[in-house]
Amino acid sequence: MNRTEKQDVVDSIRDQFDRANFTIVAAYKGLNAGQLSDLRAGLRGVNGGFRVVKNTLAKRALDGHHAESLRDHFRGAVGVVFAWGDPAAAAKVVKEFNKGAKAFEVSAGFIEGDVLDANGVKEIADLPSRDELIAKLVGSINSPIYGVVNVLAGPLRNLVYTLSAVADKKAA
Repeated sequence: MNRTEKQDVVDSIRDQFDRANFTIVAAYKGLNAGQLSDLRAGLRGVNGGFRVVKNTLAKRALDGHHAESLRDHFRGAVGVVFAWGDPAAAAKVVKEFNKGAKAFEVSAGFIEGDVLDANGVKEIADLPSRDELIAKLVGSINSPIYGVVNVLAGPLRNLVYTLSAVADKKAA
């Protein structure tokens, strides 16, 4: 690979770091191409991706970058998971993939200026997704409304029951 090609790869990696709101650095040694393809497919479904990177080029891409603190984690055969959508969804895909592929070892993550260890990435995976949080919010907003409707409908319901009982008594 000549100097221009290397610079193009560095620029591409840097662009992916710039666009990603969550990244995970993981060792993939021992995984076959089919397993990595499955991981990539799962991540594509949640607006993410996986890229095998050459450590020296990745470190060069991180020079002066806000995620520069990840440099120390680029040792050995590593790849980077980039999440451009919901960080929790991408972390869940990685966690689920890791159940079936023990050779995939998360070493670090990066979100909002903070470097996370493997346990921090697992904690992100345990968070509810954005859609789940929105559903919970809407449910908590609607529950008082349903309570008010039931309270207001109570006297009317009791009147209907009383009138029905009176009608049944007169009919008998």
